[in-house]
Order: sequence, then structure tokens, then C-alpha cells
Amino acid sequence: MKTIFIPLINSVSQNTKIEDVSTLMDSLPKHYINNEPWPEFKSNCYTNFSIAHCDTAILLKYYVSEDVIKASMYKTNDPVSKDNCVEFFISFGAEKEYYNIEVNCFGICLVGYGYDRVNRKFLPENVIDKINKSILVKSAQDLAVTNYEWQITLSIPIDVFTYSNLNSLVNRNGRGNFFKCGDDLPEPHFFTWNMIYAKNPDFHLPEFFGELLFG
Repeated sequence: MKTIFIPLINSVSQNTKIEDVSTLMDSLPKHYINNEPWPEFKSNCYTNFSIAHCDTAILLKYYVSEDVIKASMYKTNDPVSKDNCVEFFISFGAEKEYYNIEVNCFGICLVGYGYDRVNRKFLPENVIDKINKSILVKSAQDLAVTNYEWQITLSIPIDVFTYSNLNSLVNRNGRGNFFKCGDDLPEPHFFTWNMIYAKNPDFHLPEFFGELLFG
């Protein structure tokens, strides 16, 4: 099981301009989403992320390179995993339930909560709208190995984790996983940060979460 130490950044808050947060995230260590639990799904796709927190918000930035851009979902809690999508699943402390935060390359979010894949509770739009986002989508440079590059920075305030009664992230422990997918792309793919061992593609397997240690 992998472990990530999530540093506390005192120089920003959840009210800091998201563009400034995005620049800051570029200086932090990168973690690769490069496990392929289902190798029959092949794609020319490369993803990593950086993560930190500012006591009352999780700061997360994804960096993606791939060959196709497709975003057909445009409403909150639409099934954005069909598009170019990155995902973050997290549980806090001893909670058995976990949150799934999924976002496509245009910033459309789906956020759910529950024990497993079935019977999940979608968070209301007014709560999900508290997630601040910065997005960059561009054609890759000449001689790049993919056609496109896109980045998305998220500032996720603890108010979004409505079932967890959080007042601070400092020194808190959690468990989670990070994903890249694109169910309806010409080359469907399912990449993970922490490895999953299952017959069919399924990210909703908390027994394969890694450890998240907040500074």
C-alpha cells in the first residue's frame, strides 16, 4: 500500500486565488497515476498530480497528457467518468464511508458519498460549487508524445466533506486513491495511483486505498 504525506502550506488559504494555488502546486512533488490494473485497456495517456492542504482545504493539481479531448457532460453530478476525467477518493480516520470526487477536463464535478459503488449519495450542487477550480487545456508542443495536455487545480474546502464533521486537516489521517479514466473515449482506460486487484474495472474498492497523512 502506498503512502502520501500531504504537507501543510501556511502561505495560502481556501480564499487564495486559485491561479496562485495552481502556480504553487507546480513546485511540489509529483505522484504518478501509472498503475494499469486492467492492461487490456490501453491508451497513450500520462498523468501525475501534486497535493497539499492549507488546514481548511485540500489543494490538488492534476497534469494529464493524452491524445483525445472529449467533454460531453456539462451538469453537476453527470457521469463525468465518460469524458477525460480525473478522480480522487478519500475517507477520513476510521470512517468506512468515502467520498468520490470526479471532474472532467472542463471542470464539471460529480461528488458522492457511501460505503461502496451502490447506493451512493450525491452531494448537492450548492456544496459541490464550493470547490474552486483552475483549468488549462492546450495542444501539446511539437514532438510531444501525445496530442493534448490539460491541467486542473482544485481547492476542496472541508465544508464539502459534509458527513465528516471536520474543522481542520492538520495532523489528520485518511485513506484514498487517485485515478485517471475515460470510459467513452476512443481508447477507454483506467489508471490508478495505488494498485487495484479486481477482475473488472472498478475504482470503488476502498480495500485498495493508500494511506494519506496530513501534516
